[in-house]
Amino acid sequence: MKKYLIILSACLVIISCNNKADQPGADDDTATAAELVYSWQAVLNDSTGRLEMKKSEAAGPDSLSPAAVITYLNTLNTNVRLELVKTSGDTVYVKIPEAMYLTQQMGSSGPTMYFSEAVYNLTEIPGIKYVNFDFEEGDHASPGTLNRDSFNNE
Repeated sequence: MKKYLIILSACLVIISCNNKADQPGADDDTATAAELVYSWQAVLNDSTGRLEMKKSEAAGPDSLSPAAVITYLNTLNTNVRLELVKTSGDTVYVKIPEAMYLTQQMGSSGPTMYFSEAVYNLTEIPGIKYVNFDFEEGDHASPGTLNRDSFNNE
């Protein structure tokens, strides 16, 4: 019986040692194109004054996980720090422990642009449709749950 387990284990090790470099197409551009992670940037249109979302290939989080996207967002805006609370169903829950800059110093359009970038980037994660923000309410921003449709008329 011991011989069979050793032989079976050896076969499994050999089968599982699959080197992708030996596979055809592993170095193709299509393999790297599938790994691109996009990011979103909020821009105010000068002529209309409306918020527009621009998709960018050049920069983005290293993976599409809530933690990686939040780390990426925190590097974009060092004055507002997001913290992941949890992910439940189709919603990511985040908190902003120090929201004074967001709620008092970014004006009225600054928080909208910040929230839109956060929502668009976090909802790039498969299965995520909503982002719940928890922070102390201020003059220019209040907590709540947002999705991409929240920014259609901005």
